[in-house]
Amino acid sequence: MDWHLGSTEQMIRDTFRAYFHEQLEPLVPAMERGEQLPYPFMRRMHRELGLDAFLSVGAEAPARGKTPSVPAGDERVARYARTTFSVEMARVSPSFALSYGASVGLFGANVAKRGTAEQVTRYAMPVLRCELVGSWCLTEPQAGSDALGGMQTRARYGGDHYVLRGAKTFITNAPYADVFLVYARVQGGPLDGSIQPFILERGMPGLTTGGPMKKMGMRGSPTGEVFLEEVRVPCEQLLGGGVHQRDHVKSSLAQERLGLATLSYGIAERCFDIARDYAKQRHQFGQPIANFQLVQQRLARMYVALSNARRFVYADYYSDRPLSESVAEICAGKLYCAEVGTFVAFEAIHILGGYGYMEEFVVERLARDAKLIELGGGTTEMQILTIAREILR
Repeated sequence: MDWHLGSTEQMIRDTFRAYFHEQLEPLVPAMERGEQLPYPFMRRMHRELGLDAFLSVGAEAPARGKTPSVPAGDERVARYARTTFSVEMARVSPSFALSYGASVGLFGANVAKRGTAEQVTRYAMPVLRCELVGSWCLTEPQAGSDALGGMQTRARYGGDHYVLRGAKTFITNAPYADVFLVYARVQGGPLDGSIQPFILERGMPGLTTGGPMKKMGMRGSPTGEVFLEEVRVPCEQLLGGGVHQRDHVKSSLAQERLGLATLSYGIAERCFDIARDYAKQRHQFGQPIANFQLVQQRLARMYVALSNARRFVYADYYSDRPLSESVAEICAGKLYCAEVGTFVAFEAIHILGGYGYMEEFVVERLARDAKLIELGGGTTEMQILTIAREILR
């Protein structure tokens, strides 16, 4: 879907679109079947696009590799570039984008922002460079929407260490992650009763993971369980030496919700483009189906929803300052974009008819992927409750 962009923005979008179409799209079928993991391409992508400064802390895209150069000091365009990187990735493979975001964003950026100097060097930077795979472990079998209140995983204080016991489920990258950011309720010591994040490494005695779960969608993103049986964790692997639990989790969830909204937009944009082009090419009753008003009505409503979603996803590009929404605004954006993703994807299937129901036409896969975003990062119901609470304060 085209919208008014400057020449620099068009170049950025076209560069990322060409790269993911040419390099990632051929790998998607094997990733969806579980025959190929997403992590080798993550490492290759990071190297080929030169993403070190671009995606971690810096504002400018480096002028090396295939990554488009952003004019020095143009923070607004840099924000556009970072968002468009995620959108274009999601247009091709939302599941790859999900695994990448969980590793680099929820683990890597979290540790980079809140960790000690040693934690940043040892864990954050290798994950941000895609040398290691990270996972963010909050959800439990009996604690989903009530992740903090219902948390059963315990961290027993032992002086110079903690002993973790419990289980996590629906964890992105869990079957293959190298490092894990695990939340547990502390028992004993100065942090007694609080929920704290601990950095764990694969291979620690007592830490095991289940195999990849079979899912409706996002099949190219391995999801699994993490089991903790008396895992001894040194105190220096408590993130940042201890964090304010709710502020930390709320901040992480806010970033996750912003990322998921972007994925939904990428899904919707690709589905709209496919449906629009198909409607102009497909002939019935002697003319393109795009000539029929009921098809036009579907396309028009898809366009309206997509346009509104774009204004949230690119809010910090439209504005002269970085995105800084309230909790209510972030939840509203995630809620709306998630629903737009499924709406546009299923409308695209309808326009394509029988072809839309077939795997080879992409929209079938994207519709299955879109549904997860109405569940992950806080369900639709939790977004509504949070919005209501915030606006009625």
